Amino acid sequence: MPDLKKILSISNFSKSQKDFLKYCVFFFTPVILIYCLLEALALQLPITYKSVGEYLESNTSKIELVALGSSQVKCSFNPALSHIPAINLASSSQHHKEDFLILQGVIDKLPKLKYILFEVSYMHLELPYHSQNYWKNNIYLNYYGINTFERQTYFNDKLIYLSNPRYFSSKLKDYYFYKGSENQEQLNEFGFKINNYYGSFHKLKYDTSEINNKYFKIFTHENLDIFKTNTTFLFNMLDYMKAKDLKVIISTIPLYKTYLKKRNPQIVHRRDSILSVIVKKYNNVVLLDKETDTVQFSVRDFLNENHLNPNGAKKFTALVNRKLDSLH
Repeated sequence: MPDLKKILSISNFSKSQKDFLKYCVFFFTPVILIYCLLEALALQLPITYKSVGEYLESNTSKIELVALGSSQVKCSFNPALSHIPAINLASSSQHHKEDFLILQGVIDKLPKLKYILFEVSYMHLELPYHSQNYWKNNIYLNYYGINTFERQTYFNDKLIYLSNPRYFSSKLKDYYFYKGSENQEQLNEFGFKINNYYGSFHKLKYDTSEINNKYFKIFTHENLDIFKTNTTFLFNMLDYMKAKDLKVIISTIPLYKTYLKKRNPQIVHRRDSILSVIVKKYNNVVLLDKETDTVQFSVRDFLNENHLNPNGAKKFTALVNRKLDSLH
């Protein structure tokens, strides 16, 4: 029987094989070292996820309200202004699937949890969910200690920089090369960006005539199959919350009037019909419907067409507080 040790021994390699092996070592070692450095630097970045994760870890015994959702909720609810201890676990492009997995991941850590705030936005019910390989699963695992992969985790699941090199490269550049600029991210202890004013409306100096003529992207494509799937998932979420004796505030976040005008009315109608069913079916659910509120929310409350700035967040958080007071 052949001696495997001899066969696999480097001394038995040909000169060309040894040269190739040396080339690989010389080439890949610096690459690996660079990625290790980038990973270490990325983990040290004072980004929202890091602040939120630290607040979550140190306040598990106090938190009574969890806010979930996309960037619209992230920009709209400031836990620092909440009447009760709260945390905002919303983030950009976060869908109901991630919301539900995050809730399931934190609920046993929060003994005083009573309230859930989340959104059913204009387009939520007709946008597809992310796959199991969604890059933010790495974020949730590393910063929140929550496994949203829906499977056993592996070593690469714990890597931050490689989960989204473009995102973290941009964050590294902003932090190390543009430190001190007026629009550099400033976070409170809850991970809420308190200087989040420098969006497209600010660039246009809140000139409504300029804003009215500004181009922006809006989702208008209808998908009834996704609507059925997402609606079923939403009801499963609500069943779970009711079983856990949680009081739920479903919100629709204020939108600027130019965005409101371009919404697909059929998508709006289907979404609103589901909200009507939910309010009738679940006695633990209340609706905070502010999507079309153009009276309380003016142009200077907006970052862009569908996100509030901190001024708008102050108003919206006050409305959440009022709704919470009515639930006591």
